[in-house]
Amino acid sequence: MASARPKRPVSELPGDPARLHLHYGHGHPAVPYDFEDTLESWYVEVTYGLAGDEEWDDEDDRDSQAPAPGTKVGHLILWRLRDYTGDNRWEAADAESGDLEVIASAVLGRSGYDGYSAAFEKAVTHPVGDLLLLDRVRLDKDWRGFGLGPVLAAEAIRRLSGGCCAVAAYPAKGEYPEDREQVTETYRRQAKKKIAALWQSIGFQPFRRGVWLLDTALRQPEELLKARRAELHALSIAFQRPSRSESEPAGDLPVAESGTQVPTSPHPG
Repeated sequence: MASARPKRPVSELPGDPARLHLHYGHGHPAVPYDFEDTLESWYVEVTYGLAGDEEWDDEDDRDSQAPAPGTKVGHLILWRLRDYTGDNRWEAADAESGDLEVIASAVLGRSGYDGYSAAFEKAVTHPVGDLLLLDRVRLDKDWRGFGLGPVLAAEAIRRLSGGCCAVAAYPAKGEYPEDREQVTETYRRQAKKKIAALWQSIGFQPFRRGVWLLDTALRQPEELLKARRAELHALSIAFQRPSRSESEPAGDLPVAESGTQVPTSPHPG
């Protein structure tokens, strides 16, 4: 079973990862305009605990110089591409960004009004209904490299994918070394493997044109979420151990960050 174990030592964690908190936000006008009825935006803020939660202001966190409760440490951006609204779904996606247009062109028919493509219908168990798009998963640098991106993405997908036949992402390398000469073909291949491991660890499978799909009708994504939760719990326990070693590794895969990314321009992190 795929895993997204981290590559940095547990001792480098800025705080207990079990205290990360996700806040979901969505707003819309009473009278939708443009494509707002078809492309629904969701912004998920990731904070370290909750503001005013004094029980977390304990000795362990002070020793580790953890962020103050309620401090923002990252965010996710997802979109719900709704069906049966009368709009051209391809145009709705294209009007928002190039990455969303790539996804739309891969999963929709020749016309944005034609429904899903034949390839999509073969790849998904029940290709009817809305589609959830995972666009960005980004964490502050201090929190990257511990395998947190996949579990945060999986948690958000679990809560926002109800009624969606699938979840789509367009992973792309977005963060390169300052010295662009380091970006060799070998570097690109390694980055691609890391991206694949990230998405596969929460149930995505490669589709076409660089787009990945997660079939919401399958049991595998739920099983993988349980596995990622178990890894997060183990990471939290390791962080809390007073005897943890400075050289103790946290895992072997980097967190993919979208928007910064070795994930994605699903742009995860």
